Amino acid sequence: MSDQFPDISSFNLTPQELNKVQYHRANLFNPGRDEEGRPVTIYSTGIQIPEGKYKGLFVSVPGYFDGKIVEDEDILWDKWKKDIEKGFWPIYNSSEELNKRDQYVHQIMDLYVDNMMRKLQMMSPNGQIESLDYKDSPLK
Repeated sequence: MSDQFPDISSFNLTPQELNKVQYHRANLFNPGRDEEGRPVTIYSTGIQIPEGKYKGLFVSVPGYFDGKIVEDEDILWDKWKKDIEKGFWPIYNSSEELNKRDQYVHQIMDLYVDNMMRKLQMMSPNGQIESLDYKDSPLK
């Protein structure tokens, strides 16, 4: 299966951004669904860190987990607090920086989806495969 994922080592992602790509990749074959029925793999969501050594900075975390999309910052903080404090998810100085990097990482995640969709279409008898759009939630 690894041959369906393109090499992204030249894209200058931080280890924390690569963790997001890995999360997305892990959900590609069993995505959730948004309110309109579209597939969701990560639903990247930015929150301002409310406490601890990174207080006041901004972190990008998955808003899709446990089979649902979560936008509530308190729930997201509770879910990812330990990982955030360990430096697992990407942390930025501003919401603008977070949104800019999330857009860039989103483009890289799209490479996985595009590559997978091309391979699936080649295997499909009618060439018709449902899109696996990556869903991103910008920091509000």
